[in-house]
Amino acid sequence: MNGGWTLRAPCRGQAGFTVRENEWKTGADIKRLCGAQLATCGPCPFRAVCIATVKPAQALFDGIAGGRLWCNGVVIAALDDVCDEELAEPKLRASCGTEAGAKDHVRHGERPCPSCRQAAREMTARRKEAKAKEPKQLQLDFATT
Repeated sequence: MNGGWTLRAPCRGQAGFTVRENEWKTGADIKRLCGAQLATCGPCPFRAVCIATVKPAQALFDGIAGGRLWCNGVVIAALDDVCDEELAEPKLRASCGTEAGAKDHVRHGERPCPSCRQAAREMTARRKEAKAKEPKQLQLDFATT
């Protein structure tokens, strides 16, 4: 698993996204303990990769992953803008989260995972910015009249 996306995730270094077994008894307890942190997932471009990494349904996860609040691997609350496509576990590659990763998905006939799409968007923006800063070349005409 490539953890590069985790270094850029909005939740990096924050506590309160998971609960310990002895801290809760019901989904309401999980909402009370973790619910406030759910908004952190709002701007995150890595929600689908987060779900694919955590595999909350398979792991019977309790806490926040991918813009959803999970209790025993079942979604009990979610951000308004989540979509079912994020729940599909994309094929993760060692290069995911990079422009090369996006190209690797395309080369294999796959739709790039969200972190690769984001990396490709960021690279495109950097290239456009760099191109805009390049001095315009002056074309001189040395033809004699």
